[in-house]
Amino acid sequence: MKMIKSAVLGTLMVPAFMFAAGSASAQESTVGMEATYLTSQPQNTFYADSLTGNNVRSSVEDDENIGTINDFLIDEDGQVAAVIVGVGGFLGMGDKDVAIEWDSLELTRDDDGEDYVIRVNASQEALEEAEEYERN
Repeated sequence: MKMIKSAVLGTLMVPAFMFAAGSASAQESTVGMEATYLTSQPQNTFYADSLTGNNVRSSVEDDENIGTINDFLIDEDGQVAAVIVGVGGFLGMGDKDVAIEWDSLELTRDDDGEDYVIRVNASQEALEEAEEYERN
């Protein structure tokens, strides 16, 4: 009987030790990771505030301004998933937020190369009829 108890106890202990060892090694790999730093802005990057507040133009309505970028939706991998655009209303009053997927936007520089121009293949009416984005 004593031998059976030892076998059962040993059988239960092995997975527990393996789990503990696996958890410890996972923590070591995360904890041991060194931070990396930048000293200047890399090419082909931009600051969020260089787009926040910019107008979004319609590529189907002769570059008409159809909304303003209010915020960004960023996924856990650090990629921009969507921009939150305020549409409708007047001077920021009565507008609603619409989330436009990042891949739906065309981002270019203006003629002097200083500012970004953001275009979407949609009309102002389409954005005003789009379902409102509800922030959680």
